[in-house]
Amino acid sequence: MKRSLQQRLVVVWLVCVTLGAAPLALAQSNPLGLSSSLNLLSFGNFFAPSADVQGQVAIGGNASIAGYTINAAWPYTQALYGGTALTVGGNLDISGGAVFGNTVVGGSLAVANGTSFHGSVQVAGNLSTTSNWLSATSISYGGTSNLSPWQSPVAAKVDPTSVQTGINFAAERQRLTSLSQSFDTLANTGTSYMQDSTLVLNANHANVAVFDLTAVDVTHNMRLDNFGPDTTVILNVLGQSVNFSAGGYQNFNLASDLAVGHVLFNLPEATQVSFVSGVYASFLAPLAQFSTAGGGFIGGQVVVDSWSGKGQVNSNPFIAAVPEPESYAMLLAGMGLMAYTLRRRRSGVATF
Repeated sequence: MKRSLQQRLVVVWLVCVTLGAAPLALAQSNPLGLSSSLNLLSFGNFFAPSADVQGQVAIGGNASIAGYTINAAWPYTQALYGGTALTVGGNLDISGGAVFGNTVVGGSLAVANGTSFHGSVQVAGNLSTTSNWLSATSISYGGTSNLSPWQSPVAAKVDPTSVQTGINFAAERQRLTSLSQSFDTLANTGTSYMQDSTLVLNANHANVAVFDLTAVDVTHNMRLDNFGPDTTVILNVLGQSVNFSAGGYQNFNLASDLAVGHVLFNLPEATQVSFVSGVYASFLAPLAQFSTAGGGFIGGQVVVDSWSGKGQVNSNPFIAAVPEPESYAMLLAGMGLMAYTLRRRRSGVATF
């Protein structure tokens, strides 16, 4: 089928935004343009007093972590994914817990209370361990160090510029913010209505089911109906302050549900997000300070401006319906055409 010039331009634009701007460290393997192994991406600061992230973590700002496990495969004796498990662009203060895989810190590293690194540790700045033994396969630092004189393996002093995170966080922030906004321009293809106290989301067995929701909508219990084997669900949630306080997510809240890995909460406007629930879904909230102060569980990939809290994040990557990267490009190009040819309709929520 022939396309018009305008349609071709939309295809080229959306493919370039999604796939062309991502750095090599974030391999393009899903519709977010991220490696499926990257479980949590925070452009700014990261604070986690407990819990764990099952997959890999990348933090653009400073990080303060305590009693935290990263990139561990059950029963927490080996890495879930190979390569770099923890990337921190700024300074890292870590106390307790374990990192399974390599750790790269663009600033300084302060370690306390027996944190174990099951991989290499590279630090561009100072390395402080309060003279304790540092558990790692290899250690290098660019600033000063107060490691124990009996440290093994012996830490190597290196040129600070040789320690590279491999991630352009500023470029990723811009790319994923643009992607979030482009998802928000998609026309509704699903229908929604209230049934008692539950918001029912009818995907209509569509390949791509798009729903426009408000911050109030996500405070309700949710049920996903008519989800096909190749359905991808995008839930565009508008509002600057969003509180996920729902008690249940029927049909996409169990690891065995068909929708796992196929549902994305897209929050293009949110600057404050509070999450105190549990759901198998991915979150794209590039402008949001994301708080899980009361705990919570997310089974999916998470992209935020900053993170604070003890919520648990499990590795259930946003794989959508087709496993091939080029197919994702076609999927997103199709979404772009839908956005271009169909006027955006904000559907109201009917109450039964």
